[in-house]
Amino acid sequence: MAQVRILERLENQFGSFSVEELTYDGRYSRVLFSGYSHSAQSGLALDDNPKLLFDYIQQLFELALELQPKNILILGGGTLTLATALCKHLPETEITVVEINQDLIALAEKYFGYKEDPRLKIVIDDAEHFVTHQKDHCYELIITDLFNDLAIPDQFMSQAFAKRLRRILKADGLVATNCIAALSGPGSQPGLKLAAAYLGAIGQVRVLRVDNYRYYLSWTPQNLLILAGSHVEDLLSGLNAVQIDL
Repeated sequence: MAQVRILERLENQFGSFSVEELTYDGRYSRVLFSGYSHSAQSGLALDDNPKLLFDYIQQLFELALELQPKNILILGGGTLTLATALCKHLPETEITVVEINQDLIALAEKYFGYKEDPRLKIVIDDAEHFVTHQKDHCYELIITDLFNDLAIPDQFMSQAFAKRLRRILKADGLVATNCIAALSGPGSQPGLKLAAAYLGAIGQVRVLRVDNYRYYLSWTPQNLLILAGSHVEDLLSGLNAVQIDL
């Protein structure tokens, strides 16, 4: 196993962060960690495998390739690993990324392969403020990855925020959200709350497991991909859909 190399540490009003090179999920990688829990926020594999490092990021990437949208809004860009991959593989797509922590953009350019692109617009703003002030029916795909360490802040799981997303989503558009939650027990509440908000405000909802673990206890928190829109039933059919009681 390769030794961990700490490339940079950073502290600002949003918390503490470190960029480290290490073996992550069996691959030598560069990873941004945050908080006292040392949770992985962004990652870039340094091997020859084209698959993105985090399973949920890979599935969001595949979803965008399947949809071929003309424009994408990403709320919570981190170090822009998803946006960078999408720019490379969707040459006709315009991408807007909203990220509140400007220091992460500098880390993205320094360590995670981000380069300026005329089709990629970076907005330094709070996601709620940005969404509230957007015009109606703008985006074909909205991706949200909004976390405070391991938890999604309450305002981003509310039906009020879901309604704001619906207002800026095209009629046949899709919202795709990364959520860390269990499938049963007390740890399931974040996923249930988010899915219920989307069901009430946006339309059909589909919940997908994205972590590649064959045996995963239902009460163990894991990455879930929550899709909401008018036509979610046939998307990413190869993934493991789960039923939740709303």
